[in-house]
Amino acid sequence: MRVFTSFVIILTLSFSTVAKETPLNVYLWEDTLSPRVVDLWQDTHSTPLQRSHFDNDDERSLLMMKNIQLPFDIVVLDNVSANIYGKLGGFENLSKLPNRKHNASMWNQACGDYAVPYFWGTVGITYRKDLVSTPPNTWHDFVNPPQAQWGKIGMINDTVESFLPLFYSLGVSPTTESREEIQQAYPALQEFSQRVLSFEYILSYFRSQSNADEMQLALAYSGDQYSLNRLFGRDAWGFIVPEGQLYLWVDCLAISSHSKNKRAAKAFLNFLSDPKVAAINAMDIKAATPNLSALKQMPDWYRNDASLFPEAERVESGQIDGELSAKNISLRTKILNRIVKNHETQY
Repeated sequence: MRVFTSFVIILTLSFSTVAKETPLNVYLWEDTLSPRVVDLWQDTHSTPLQRSHFDNDDERSLLMMKNIQLPFDIVVLDNVSANIYGKLGGFENLSKLPNRKHNASMWNQACGDYAVPYFWGTVGITYRKDLVSTPPNTWHDFVNPPQAQWGKIGMINDTVESFLPLFYSLGVSPTTESREEIQQAYPALQEFSQRVLSFEYILSYFRSQSNADEMQLALAYSGDQYSLNRLFGRDAWGFIVPEGQLYLWVDCLAISSHSKNKRAAKAFLNFLSDPKVAAINAMDIKAATPNLSALKQMPDWYRNDASLFPEAERVESGQIDGELSAKNISLRTKILNRIVKNHETQY
């Protein structure tokens, strides 16, 4: 009885200790952290995780602009925002994080000193393999689809990606600073929007819609097809990167300079960058890891997945998401808001 009582006391004290631990608040894309990795962290660390999700980069950036003192310890964000807010003092310097050394220098440089790379990939097109026999192989084909696909296309509400398909189809850089090029493309973008079913991010769209067959192809990020297939419970979606220059995205992990839990936050980021953990996370999520040490441990089915890892030459010549001027963002936002508002009145 004394042994049992002692055990209960110890157990109670343990739970009290855990209960008193301040949770790490993490703000990230949905379906981008493996449950196995979460369990592994909880098994080896006393700090609990509390996750919140966002649907697009603009949504997260707008929230940060309104109040940089967000109630999050760790934020997943694009490389451009990581560098901007880092230099403004919004994030902790992570250049000395021990496991940062495992990442390819290309991705470490992209995220800068105030963040560490998490995943990377390309912007492309996801499509229903059972409904779309011939997916678009060029951006021109995507914005000029056959009539059978009108009203069955998904887009993204973002100041870069929303313009990307049309700009690439016209031979214009997605990050063009030319006011004339942006304004000249407006009529074509407006016309294309009439063939679009939704400007809601495809994963969010399917979580809120009941008719799964209405959308047949959509602008997406590499790896989204695997999230969709998990959501559908079957191998329904494929992914293709159209011909031409790759547009590369990089998700970075940053720690808020206003965090009250910086020590645990750094421990968690170092944990995620451990090669064994990074390998588990990348294989479960099915996204491209920047961790070279983790890649050496990965099976062939992962390393040979062309949807995650395009040819090295294309990656080297690809365009990594870049910073836009304030005037450029303002113009794009006005055009996009107008197009989305007109679209909503039709659907």
